Amino acid sequence: MKIIFFSDIHITRTSVDKAALTLRFISDYCDDADMVVVLGDLFDFYHGYDGYIYPWYRGIAESLKGLVDRGKRVVFLEGNHEFAMGRYFEEYTGVACATEMSLDIDGKKVFLAHGDGFARFSLARLLKRPFFYRIMDLLGPGLTWRVVTLVHPFLSCRNKKYSEVVRDIFRSRAREKFSEGYDVVILGHSHIPDILETGDGPGAKRYLNTGDLATYASFVSYDSSAGFSLKTLGPAENRKNVAR
Repeated sequence: MKIIFFSDIHITRTSVDKAALTLRFISDYCDDADMVVVLGDLFDFYHGYDGYIYPWYRGIAESLKGLVDRGKRVVFLEGNHEFAMGRYFEEYTGVACATEMSLDIDGKKVFLAHGDGFARFSLARLLKRPFFYRIMDLLGPGLTWRVVTLVHPFLSCRNKKYSEVVRDIFRSRAREKFSEGYDVVILGHSHIPDILETGDGPGAKRYLNTGDLATYASFVSYDSSAGFSLKTLGPAENRKNVAR
């Protein structure tokens, strides 16, 4: 079994380079996987509308659909920049959308989420309510996009720098999930590629953060022979501030 996990590309209407990177990554690294998990913030903003996919995201949607059509299981765990992918996106692409999930992977209990859900308060979390979703539905995709463009600076920091403080907060959250019985925890959101192992032998626990495919070229891979690993695209020396 092979599974690929990636996140935090933040594709915008104009970021042609990020869209191209994502398409290459799906083609080169996901095509031979049995399962692909997007751990959120693939898009810089997304709210699902019936019968509509943003034109600048259409290529990515088609690429994910292609994976499903070839028999892959594809899961999209919404990040703080995705506000309900919507039934149409799921039906059109065949991608299963959720906010978090638990999996049994070869006998390991695995927790998966974007990672923003641990925050006590954030604007994105406040906006992820039925009331605001109804407003977005009433405004329609065009007007909603224009409004989001105005408030975007308040949703999150665009340039997240490496921070040991942030890294350790996520490691602490992972330990909390370990105490709940999980063997493996995989998160995104921090943009900090990271791996933490605790314990030895059959009782060992592992936390991994996918980091940022666009900036750090990092992602997480699983295969039955090698287990879970943090990987990067291209030569290791090209990595930026990869967690140590």
